Amino acid sequence: MKRGRDFLDRLRADSGKLPIPESLKPEWIEETIREREKEAERQEGLRRRLWRGRVRTALVPAACICLIAAGLLGLFGAGLLFPEAGTGAGGQSTAGAPQPGSSGAGEGTEPGTAEAEEQDTLRFAEKSYEEIYEILQAGFQETQIQNENIAEYGEEESISGAMLEESQAEAASDSAGKEFGGTNVQTEGVDEADTVKNDGRYLYQLAERRDENGRTYQGIQVVDTKGGLRETAFVGRFEYAREFYVSEGLLIVLEDGYDTADYMSGAEDSLVGDRTAESAQVAVCTDVLYTHNQYTRVHIYDISDRENPALIKTFSLDGAYSTSRLSDGYFYGFTFFTPDPGEGEQDYSSYIPEIDGALIPAKKIICPEETDGNEYLVMISIDLKQPQEILDSRAVLADSGVFYVSRDNIYLASWYSIYEDGVQIVYGGDGQNSSQAGDGQAEQEGQSAEISYETDTLQDYTQLLRFSYENGRFLAKAEGSVPGRISDSFHLDQNGGYLRAVTTVTECIRRQLVDDKTGETLGYEYVIPEETDGLSNGLYILDENLEITGRLDGLAEGEQLYSARFLGDTAYFVTFRQTDPLFAVDMSDPEKPRLLSELKVSGFSEYLHFYSGSLLFGLGYEADEETGEQQGLKLSMFDLSDSSALLEEARLLLPNYTYSPALYDHKSLLIDPEQNLIGFEAQGIIDGSFGQAYLLFSYENGEFVQRLEIVKNRDAGVYGSCRGTFIGDRFYLLIQDGRVQEYSLETGELTGELPEL
Repeated sequence: MKRGRDFLDRLRADSGKLPIPESLKPEWIEETIREREKEAERQEGLRRRLWRGRVRTALVPAACICLIAAGLLGLFGAGLLFPEAGTGAGGQSTAGAPQPGSSGAGEGTEPGTAEAEEQDTLRFAEKSYEEIYEILQAGFQETQIQNENIAEYGEEESISGAMLEESQAEAASDSAGKEFGGTNVQTEGVDEADTVKNDGRYLYQLAERRDENGRTYQGIQVVDTKGGLRETAFVGRFEYAREFYVSEGLLIVLEDGYDTADYMSGAEDSLVGDRTAESAQVAVCTDVLYTHNQYTRVHIYDISDRENPALIKTFSLDGAYSTSRLSDGYFYGFTFFTPDPGEGEQDYSSYIPEIDGALIPAKKIICPEETDGNEYLVMISIDLKQPQEILDSRAVLADSGVFYVSRDNIYLASWYSIYEDGVQIVYGGDGQNSSQAGDGQAEQEGQSAEISYETDTLQDYTQLLRFSYENGRFLAKAEGSVPGRISDSFHLDQNGGYLRAVTTVTECIRRQLVDDKTGETLGYEYVIPEETDGLSNGLYILDENLEITGRLDGLAEGEQLYSARFLGDTAYFVTFRQTDPLFAVDMSDPEKPRLLSELKVSGFSEYLHFYSGSLLFGLGYEADEETGEQQGLKLSMFDLSDSSALLEEARLLLPNYTYSPALYDHKSLLIDPEQNLIGFEAQGIIDGSFGQAYLLFSYENGEFVQRLEIVKNRDAGVYGSCRGTFIGDRFYLLIQDGRVQEYSLETGELTGELPEL
């Protein structure tokens, strides 16, 4: 739902200067986005499998069409969604950008460009910029063809969409052993950026303010909790800040940036007559839909003096921010850059990512053989002891995918599809059809063939790349693949030199509709087997060379993988169709994993977390066992003491609450087994109307016990999130508008408050 959120943000930013109809006001869209967010997260996986990343520009208007259908096809036809080539981050001209062979991003300053003590183990053929352009050309052309097909046969996608609707180490908070809350991270010792941080005295949150003109901007709010709540600083003035780190006296803020000037002005120039409400809709949607010229800014501040933060350096790199990590004093940032054909292979900045205005050198770009080749992963590292420069950088030509970062490796999982077993089915003039091995067979049988289907089977695979990252240097180590699709970083885990992965394997038939008279492709149809919904699941164990050593295939046919967690040699994962099977798999023999048990309960868990001892916490939904219809949030606690006989020890149903950000963002969950705290924001019906609340629980004597239910005040008109953390015996609720509330964990009473400023 990132695109929906971006759309909402742009509407808010422009609402002061454009006449927006009632149905497009942010308040109305916020509620719509919330209700669609859960299902969109789930459908995105299969939808992206069918259409891949290449049809991104077609899928976005499809999502917006219910709001602003009029005018979108005209924008595509006029080419208004594509700005003039030759602009880089910030809209500045890229004329005079470094040519192939010249000094590029970090050239001469990063260890990857000089003789290194350790080299890449995995070698890829080095490509020139022009050779990379040739690889990208196939993707550019297919994107154009598929966009035209979708525009002409838009009804087909709605049919497919209906079918889709039917269809490590133990992770721990970085506060382990501390008496204050920390970020819920996947890999212990590897920090993750978040919108709230806590160092035991100061609280930090990504908050919003309004300027004198009523426009919203963002900053990092710093609050001192000693002797009461007091704001000491509000750092920065950002438009699209995503998250941040606090480490060793440094504040690192990650911000998305968008080049809007060229295509926004193009949209305005194309409008004839007065700027009516309808034309404003088109202009605003154009501004949001086209996000190719995205870049990421990394702002580093010195906050050793919490009263007077000072900016040290801002870096800019091409691509939309994806994720980041912080480990052993090094920052690692990851973006995805979508190339554009531009004006040809000499227009380097349109299809080669830049860092601080310099092209990434060709020798730093990896082009795997098994790739659809339409997007780059851009990786950078920064030594926080020398935060004024980029230490190392790499770019990988691959579809956007999933990152998993262990203590010593970075794994990139991206997806590709192979079409196999081609068959042609011909529809004759009598309406009958027959499989055909060669052209003309139908006519030989007396039929006048007019339309035929060429069918093939879609097979999905996940490509895996492993990079080591010791001392901030990226070294390519191994490449491999597994059947199916990895859709979440928690579906991967490294232990004892082995990578373990759980995937959802799909089966889909693609039929290409062909006009036999003209040979013209009329469109595509995707058929999913009804008996299994085209779904099964698998578990795979890979060695350090990413070669499969052991596997379990065909698990939970007809069900989709929802959540997974690994504990030592045992994997636990949840699939769902109408009930929630929790599987336990023994992986002690990496060549022969074996299924230990399967527990079926109603509903399903979107997120799993080891709690304490032999307990596994699950957060998800209750569901009707006959229909699978969701019936509100559910908390589960599973007993793992006997892996051959799993048990749901306790459950708590929250029928009035229908959504929580913690379902899809593990960092928004406060979970601390040592302090016996489980907290998250929930949304649903409160006192007869839609609202938000923060819920805090403990687990005592085999039951969930509610400690707090704090209903969020939305009277101020701020539509943001709230997060919870603790210091000692005090619980703190941080609200996105800058309010902070302090509660006693012993009594639940409000003991302090910092009002909105």
